[in-house]
Amino acid sequence: MDRNLRLLGIGAAIRTLGAALYNPFLALFLVNALGVSYLEVGVIFALVGGAQLPFAILGGLITDRFPRHRLILISLVAEAIATGGLAYAFALRSLAGAIAAALAGGLVTTSAGPAFSAYVADFAQGSERTRGFTWFRIGFNAGYSAGVTLGGLLIGPLGFASAVAAGAVIIAGGAAFVGVALEPSPRDRRRSARGGTGDDETEPRPVPRRGMVESLKILAHDRVALELLIAVALTALMVGQWGVTFPLFVRNVLGIPYSLLGIGLALNGLVVVFGQTATTNSVLGWRHTTIAVLAIGLYAVAFLGLGLAGLLAVAPVAAFFVSIVVLTIGENLITIPQNTLPSNLAPPEEIGSYNGAFGMVGGLGGILAVLVGGIVLGATQNPLLIWMLLLIPGIPAVVLFRHSATRLSPTVDRA
Repeated sequence: MDRNLRLLGIGAAIRTLGAALYNPFLALFLVNALGVSYLEVGVIFALVGGAQLPFAILGGLITDRFPRHRLILISLVAEAIATGGLAYAFALRSLAGAIAAALAGGLVTTSAGPAFSAYVADFAQGSERTRGFTWFRIGFNAGYSAGVTLGGLLIGPLGFASAVAAGAVIIAGGAAFVGVALEPSPRDRRRSARGGTGDDETEPRPVPRRGMVESLKILAHDRVALELLIAVALTALMVGQWGVTFPLFVRNVLGIPYSLLGIGLALNGLVVVFGQTATTNSVLGWRHTTIAVLAIGLYAVAFLGLGLAGLLAVAPVAAFFVSIVVLTIGENLITIPQNTLPSNLAPPEEIGSYNGAFGMVGGLGGILAVLVGGIVLGATQNPLLIWMLLLIPGIPAVVLFRHSATRLSPTVDRA
C-alpha cells in the first residue's frame, strides 16, 4: 500500500479523535442539558444535515477540478475553526450559536468528503483500492475509539464546552500533520505538471474539462448507479439509527450510565481497528452487493436483540455490548461497498462527482434516520417495536442490492 494512504489514515485518526470527544454525545447534551425534546433533536439534526446535502455533490464536482490534497487540508483547517466556534457557543449555552457553528463545520466536512475518497482511489485499483479504503477506515475508527472514551471521561468533570474546545485543538493538529506529511496524489501531480485533467497518464496534451452540468448528466443517465443510490439511501436510513437513536435508547430507555455508554461506543471503534482488516480480507473477491445484504442482516440482528432485551428487561448491559459487537461487524462490512463502489462505478474523470452523489444520498438517509428515530422514540415506549419500525427501510434496500447485482459487471461489483 502506498505510504500516502497510510499517512492519510493517520491524519484521519487525529481528526476523528478530536471530533469524537464530543460528537457522539451531542444529542444527549441537547436533551439533558438544554432541555430539547426528542422530536426537536430530530428536527435540528435534520435541518442542519439537510442544509449540507447539496454540498456533497458540489464537493464532488469541485474535487474533479481542483487538487485533492489541497481540498483535504483546507477542510481540516476550516473544521478546526468551526469546532472552536461550537465550543464557544456551548460555553454560552446558546442553542442558536451551536446550530450555526455545527452547520458551518458540517458544510466544510461534507464538501471535502469526496476529496478523501478520490485521493484514495487515485493511488489504488481493484482489491488494492478496497484495502486502501480499509486502512482509511481503520484510522478513522482508531481515532473514534480513543476520542469517545476520552470524551466520556472528560465531559463529566470538565463540561461539554471544554471537551469541544479540546476537540478543536486536536483537529487543528490533524490539519498540521496532513499539511506536512501528505503528498499530492498522482492525478494532482500530473494535472499540475501538464495543466490538463490529470485523469490519464498517457494524455499527450491538456484536454478541455467537462462542465459541472455535463458531469451531472453523466450520472443522471447511469441507471445502475441511480438504483444503487436509492439502495444506499435506504440502508443509511436504517443503519443511521446507530448515530443518535442508539445512544438515546441505551441511555434513556435502558438506563445505562454515561461511563458504560462511552466504553461501549469505544468498543465499536476497537472492533473496527482490530477487525476491519480481517473482515475485508475475508470478503475480497465477493460481490459488493452481497456484502451489503449481509451487513444489513447483521444490523437487524443487533437492533432486534437490543429491543428484545429491553422488552424483557433481561441483562440490558450485556445486550448492549453484544449488540455493539454484532452491528460493528455489520458496519465493517457495509463500509466496503459504500466506500469502494462509487469509485468503481465512475468514469475515471468523474470519481469525485460519483463519490459526492453517493455521499449526498447517504447523508440524506442519515438525516432522515435522526428524524424518524426521534419520531419513533416519542411515539412508542415498546423497546422491541421501536427497532422493528426502524428496520423497515432495510427490506427494500436488500431487494435493490440483489437486483443491481444482475446489472453490474463482475469487475465493478467485485471487492
